[in-house]
Amino acid sequence: MGFWDTVFKVGKEVFSEAADTTKQVSSHAKELKNASDDKLLRIVNNSSWNADGKEKMAAKGILRKRGYSEREMSDKAKHT
Repeated sequence: MGFWDTVFKVGKEVFSEAADTTKQVSSHAKELKNASDDKLLRIVNNSSWNADGKEKMAAKGILRKRGYSEREMSDKAKHT
């Protein structure tokens, strides 16, 4: 196998993984889109919630769309 064959194979695998992750995050976002801010904040700030992090990514994305900054997400966790 030549150099460019290896580069192509690795690139294809990376792209496939990225596409799969995007699909999973999107699926979580659809499930969480109607969740309360409090529930989303618990997901974002609970270190044991969904170890792979895809649900956290989705929850953070929804909170950002609702106007939360990273700092606000972190600060709200301290006060709830």
